[in-house]
Amino acid sequence: MRLWLSVCVLGVACSDSAGPAKPVVPGRMQVQISGSVHANAEWQGFGQLRDVLASDSGDLSLLRGENLQPATADSQINVIVPARLELGQLTIGRYVVGVPVTGPVAYVVIDTLFFASVSGTITVDSAGYPGRPGLTPGVLRGTVSFRAVQLIAGPTGPVETGDTISVHATFAAHWYHYLFPNVKVTLGGGPVVGTSQFSTGLESEDGHGGRSVSWESDFGPSHGFPHDISQELRILAPSVGTVAVSALTPGQYFDVAQWPAVYTALFYRDDPRLGLSTGGTLTITSVLAPTEEFYGEIRGTLTSPLALWTNPTTLSGDTVTANVTFDVQVWPLGGIPATALRRAGRRP
Repeated sequence: MRLWLSVCVLGVACSDSAGPAKPVVPGRMQVQISGSVHANAEWQGFGQLRDVLASDSGDLSLLRGENLQPATADSQINVIVPARLELGQLTIGRYVVGVPVTGPVAYVVIDTLFFASVSGTITVDSAGYPGRPGLTPGVLRGTVSFRAVQLIAGPTGPVETGDTISVHATFAAHWYHYLFPNVKVTLGGGPVVGTSQFSTGLESEDGHGGRSVSWESDFGPSHGFPHDISQELRILAPSVGTVAVSALTPGQYFDVAQWPAVYTALFYRDDPRLGLSTGGTLTITSVLAPTEEFYGEIRGTLTSPLALWTNPTTLSGDTVTANVTFDVQVWPLGGIPATALRRAGRRP
């Protein structure tokens, strides 16, 4: 169905011809907007839960409605909830651009116009999550109603205008459940010490018959790329239990034929020295294999001393102790999930 949309320009009257809400089928959202912009149309409806493994902290739900077959420009409704969306009703608050989201907020984009939520509610009537995180969506059903004010660019940032809209939408959104890593790194000794404030990670084949769990971490309040450190953990055959971490020299590290079954290597952004394990233990508490459509998972802990090498034959004399807790997703064999919502919540 083509979008019916009229934008009220200063001095031009707009009539409200909103009719009764139509039945909502999966993947759709019935949208009614009144105020300085009017709309009554069926849009696409989709969203996701970004689920941080082994933690409720950091979870993020993103719901979007988007116009079908846009004639000139994209129109969207975006709802951001810093938690898992479940059955029930939540209050939508004021969306302030550039301020971290601590509660449910929303924004609307219509052509070049931007509206930020002031107040409202989102109600979930049926939380049809997929049975397991992966590529196959479920369906989340409910309604969202809120008032929003238009923002325009000002000399020091976005400023409010006198134009407002009221938004009401009934949705049956295709709902995806994606997993995100949960990694905590504590380093003692060497050029970077302390506990990581941010980490990301992944698990993949190492290209030589084993698996590689790797992560990148920042230890200060700011996070950028490249990160303060990166570390890799090679595991020949991951399985639940505790195993020894092997000592490794640069000669072995750069010759895959000499790789031991389990080792770890540490790299610094601001220090050229290479850290290689001199021992330690790896405990894997959970291994879940992926399928064509579902995530897998590997969870465990690593404790390892590492020596810092100045060059392939010279030890610097500095050592580092790494204590790591990791819970990392393994991508579905069908591919890495793609999403149109990667930047949701970041648009001014």
